[in-house]
Amino acid sequence: MVYEKFTPASELAPFVECYFIWHSSGVEVKDFVVESPPSGFCSIVFNAGSDYFLSNKKYERLKVPKQFVSGQSIYSYSLFFNGIINVCGIVFKPAALASVFGLPTFEYTEERIPLDSVFKKNIVDELAAKLLIENDANEKVKLLEAFVLYAYNKNKPQPDFIDTAANHIIEKNGMVDVSGIMENVFMSRRNFERKFFKKVGLSPKYYARLRRMAYLLNMISGKKNADWGSLFSECEFYDQSHFIKDFMEFTGRTPQQYLDDNRELANWVDKPKPNTIQY
Repeated sequence: MVYEKFTPASELAPFVECYFIWHSSGVEVKDFVVESPPSGFCSIVFNAGSDYFLSNKKYERLKVPKQFVSGQSIYSYSLFFNGIINVCGIVFKPAALASVFGLPTFEYTEERIPLDSVFKKNIVDELAAKLLIENDANEKVKLLEAFVLYAYNKNKPQPDFIDTAANHIIEKNGMVDVSGIMENVFMSRRNFERKFFKKVGLSPKYYARLRRMAYLLNMISGKKNADWGSLFSECEFYDQSHFIKDFMEFTGRTPQQYLDDNRELANWVDKPKPNTIQY
């Protein structure tokens, strides 16, 4: 099982978190289940392998489109594979789908929208075909980056106060005060929250809660034991009851149940360090 991450070009850094390649090296898997907690990022994904299914709080069993765009995932979800895994994609900063592509991110929360219903079908089909025959990870990532750069150069987006606020929440792992974020934003809180929701898909307060939980879950990824007292202290939870309440809301389980049933990708691969694209 191979999972690699790649950093974007510098001009795309305010909008793209990373590119990723995930495959099973041509080996078929059977009844393989991977769980993914909410991350606070959006994505565009291409699947050149076998079809797979998703289960979450909203969908009991959803056949995932071959190519799709997804908004915020509020809850943990499970992916079910039988066959070849050969997936790659673009992980976007929280407001980037709106900033770079002009997409209504708030409509995509907890959804996987077929990519050819968002972009021209011939463009999606051409890129998917190139990704299908390309075996070199670096070359795959070049194709993904070219797709983003085309929109970037065409639309010439500049990070606005919503991008800045959302990226600040990411940088602080959700441990922020929304009132503090607004100190240099010259608008009412209601107007700020409305614009944030439109570009990110969640309210700023809820997004900060989600991002804090995503940070904590990343720290315990692949583990079977955790020092919960230290974790909820480090993540600045008010007390243990607030910590457990948030944990159950975003994962559907208690902390110990989550560890006992940990099925994240980190159990099968090392946490990848981002690579630089070689041009």
